[in-house]
Amino acid sequence: MTFTPRRAPDEQRFETERIMRQVALLQVKLAGVALELRKQRVDDSGNIADDLDGLSEALSGFRKAAEHESQQQSALSQEAQKALFEVGKSVCSTLDLQTVLDNIIDSVIELTKAERGYVVMLDDSLEQTVKVARNRDRDSIQSMEFAYSSAVVTEVLKTGKSVLTSNAQTDDRFSRRRSVIMFRLTSIMAAPLVIRGKTVGVVYVDNRAFAGQFTPHKLELLEAFASQAAIAIHNAQLYGQTDEALKQRVQELEGVHRELEISREKAEKGLAAIEREMQMGRVLQSEFLPRNLPSVSGWQIACRFMPARHLSGDFYDVYSLPSGEFAFALADVCDKGVGAALFMSLVRGLLRNYALHAQTADELLKCIPQTNDYLARNHGHSGMFTTLFFGIIDTETGRMQYINCGQDAPIIIAPSGAEMRLECTGPALGAIPNLDFDFGSVVLLPGDTFIAFTDGVTDALDPRERQFGEEPFLDIVRRGSSSVTAMLGNIEAAVKRHIGTAAQYDDITLFAIRRNPMHREDTTGRHNITLSHAVLAEALKKTYISEK
Repeated sequence: MTFTPRRAPDEQRFETERIMRQVALLQVKLAGVALELRKQRVDDSGNIADDLDGLSEALSGFRKAAEHESQQQSALSQEAQKALFEVGKSVCSTLDLQTVLDNIIDSVIELTKAERGYVVMLDDSLEQTVKVARNRDRDSIQSMEFAYSSAVVTEVLKTGKSVLTSNAQTDDRFSRRRSVIMFRLTSIMAAPLVIRGKTVGVVYVDNRAFAGQFTPHKLELLEAFASQAAIAIHNAQLYGQTDEALKQRVQELEGVHRELEISREKAEKGLAAIEREMQMGRVLQSEFLPRNLPSVSGWQIACRFMPARHLSGDFYDVYSLPSGEFAFALADVCDKGVGAALFMSLVRGLLRNYALHAQTADELLKCIPQTNDYLARNHGHSGMFTTLFFGIIDTETGRMQYINCGQDAPIIIAPSGAEMRLECTGPALGAIPNLDFDFGSVVLLPGDTFIAFTDGVTDALDPRERQFGEEPFLDIVRRGSSSVTAMLGNIEAAVKRHIGTAAQYDDITLFAIRRNPMHREDTTGRHNITLSHAVLAEALKKTYISEK
């Protein structure tokens, strides 16, 4: 083995320049000595001076040769640096591990003029694995044709230091190794691949044809290149691991996506079925409501019903009694959706059943405590209840008996602008059994307008979640209108404008009654005279007195 201590290129250049300066100084001294000898004219001094001149000329030749060698070395160093830069750029141009390995060996062989090259890496079990093997023709070497010195590779992996042998056949360290003998290896050079201070592999090149093929300068190039190659390999490995993990994650996500698609299709089918059922439920529920409101001479009746969902917890109903009165109900079941709709159907069925068997207003009013008792005893555990306004109107006198079970207080507005609120007379239905319910009574005079509503009107939210409120509602009611139908239409339009693009928060139900003004024919036949409220009130009072 030939070993020469290596210096850095700059250090070698400075050493060469120092030697050349010493040679030049020696030349000057020799020329001075020769001149002094000639001046002394001593025997043989001329010959000695001639010898000194010859020595000076030899030193001059040595100096020129050294300068030429230095220039060549400098040119070679620049060429090597350029080649190393180009090689490093080529190696780092991709993140595919196999492509990186192929580029490393091809570049190393071109840089060192080797016959073959190998990249040997340690696997997870610390076994040596040839990752790539190629020749100077850039052909891959198959595993059965591997012919490298495992002893050299082991030495580099063990010590973390490069190995250079001019002739492995005569190198005491490797000459007896089986691989060297079997494959007749001569020039070998290997450098460690170091990642984060740990030797993980070796870049190995050899040449079987010639001894002394590699020099310390080429080993320096190989070491410099190996440091770049190690970074490129590490980056490619990380990318490969990340890419593999990403591919696996993508496969997992694709699997999840397929499952979600299947689930979505099932959900869509289920939702479509539910939608059909809800539509059918909405049709059935709409049939629970009066198809046509009764036409009562001298009275106007109108309603608006706007469910927030397919099914509603609000409802209204109108009943005619054999005694000539008519009754009406407006209710708001707690909660919304299917549960509220079912509870609403139960309450509506109970009230209508009692109404069909009632002959008088007094009998009909008894249906309220009966309904409450049934709901509380049989369904109180469900936590469901309903607010309700129930009224019975004598169309002849205008007298209205009512029960307000927790419902928002309806309002009565007279043509003069006077207002009256019909506050609660009892609790909500269905919460507590065996309760007594108080009744209220009021007379609707000609021109009076009665309007009941659920809280979905005043609680309606706009896109900024601001409530519609009671004042805007009352402003519309106070402005009046030609008919209660027109008034409810104005309220509905205002609420919808307020809601805008927001979702309807709650069911909305409006129910209005107006007693038309009374007219009598003037004896002149020229115009009708509308009786004043004062005159009508006095007439009704006399009527009640005469009845007593």
